[in-house]
Amino acid sequence: MNGLDATFLYFETPSMHMHVVGVLLLDPSDIPGGWTRNRIPDLIRARLDLLPPFRRRLLPSTLRLHHPVWVDVDDPDVDGHIDNVTCPAPGTREQLADLVADFAAKQLDRSRPLWRILVVDGLENGRVAVVVKVHHCAVDGVGAAKVLGSLFDLDEAGRTPEQLAEAKALTGGAPAPEPGLPTLARHTVVGLASRPLGVAKLVPTVARSVLNLVRSRQETSSAGDTGAVPFAAPRAPFNGRISPDRAVAFADVPLADIKAVKDAVGGTFNDAVIAICGGAFRRYLSDRDELPDTSLIAVIPVSVREDDDVTAANRTSAMFTTLATDLADPLERLDLVRQANLVGKADHQAVGGNLLFQAAELAPPNTTALIARIYSAVRLADVHPVVHNVVISNVAGPPIQIFLAGARLEGVYPLGPVLEGPALNITIVSYRDRVGFGLIACREQMPDVADLAAAVPLALEELLVATRRGA
Repeated sequence: MNGLDATFLYFETPSMHMHVVGVLLLDPSDIPGGWTRNRIPDLIRARLDLLPPFRRRLLPSTLRLHHPVWVDVDDPDVDGHIDNVTCPAPGTREQLADLVADFAAKQLDRSRPLWRILVVDGLENGRVAVVVKVHHCAVDGVGAAKVLGSLFDLDEAGRTPEQLAEAKALTGGAPAPEPGLPTLARHTVVGLASRPLGVAKLVPTVARSVLNLVRSRQETSSAGDTGAVPFAAPRAPFNGRISPDRAVAFADVPLADIKAVKDAVGGTFNDAVIAICGGAFRRYLSDRDELPDTSLIAVIPVSVREDDDVTAANRTSAMFTTLATDLADPLERLDLVRQANLVGKADHQAVGGNLLFQAAELAPPNTTALIARIYSAVRLADVHPVVHNVVISNVAGPPIQIFLAGARLEGVYPLGPVLEGPALNITIVSYRDRVGFGLIACREQMPDVADLAAAVPLALEELLVATRRGA
């Protein structure tokens, strides 16, 4: 396990659960004989060779002095990882969100492979939801998409044995047998011995990154562009220390409408998505008379994965951007977001996408885990300046119709970890002609997260109207 993967384990506390969740909404109406509860476990068993995170468990290093290792489980208990529940009538989207929130609020058992699935039937119009939970130490956003991609098919019939064999050859997931005590001890000793050298190499890298960042900011400032700065965010009412309880909500908007906004004013798809979030936050906070005078700041995960990297492991960095919530005009908001994203990308390139990966490799397990628990216990997120207000991730999904266990996939709603401080995560994915927004928050800090989700389509409509008016 690399250091960045392992850091998601060390940072986990009883309140801060470091797993990611994917909500897959299915239409099983075309399945001959109808939906049965054995379809998902049968699919997982048939695809285990394509799913390294589903067949591996953690093995701590000697005395937990270095990063853990992955080992294969001889006979994974697939049924023991899958729960089935019938949603109470009438099976609304809001009721599904409550079930997902309860599922997301439970930590994964580290003695077993770090995944779990909840299958929810009884939803409106005969729909079924498959909710997949995987620890972040095993996947990042792109990695999670790769895992789900191993379960998806292009038609109801599924894949042929030849197609499955070809897919297995591309996973790169060789079996990981359990090492003996001498091998594990050697792994720990080598890791500890290499740490001083790693620190020595990191110091000049950090110095160069700081110098590059200063130069980058000078260049963008002279060009008149402004970007977001960490620790400069206002304290939003939902920011602070978190509890284990979660609240979940979904939003769904047409992909064509977001593209229409992007095409009308320029910029990227991500610029339009961030501006939509900014408009939703402004409406949500204004309705409560809690809109800060200065803009909310978001942190945006950035993939630094190479094109030929087929693993599910974490290859992620991050950048800061503004949501321009202090601007009433939606087009001015979008323009400022676009500028801030350009500055954020320049800052990210100046610092170097691999700096976080290199630094995480040196994280001492016991010390890092202790710091995380102390930070939570003494409620530091309530007292220090706010680093950022929300985490917003945007992942491109498949543009074509796909199937899961013979059922037509109707919608995808991803959910990321809820962190101490922001207490809110928004993850966005495009699929076919729709864009799904998954919102998850600490229930104590933001029990009404559904109101923010309801503001998303309104913020998009506001932008559409403004672009038509300005045309």
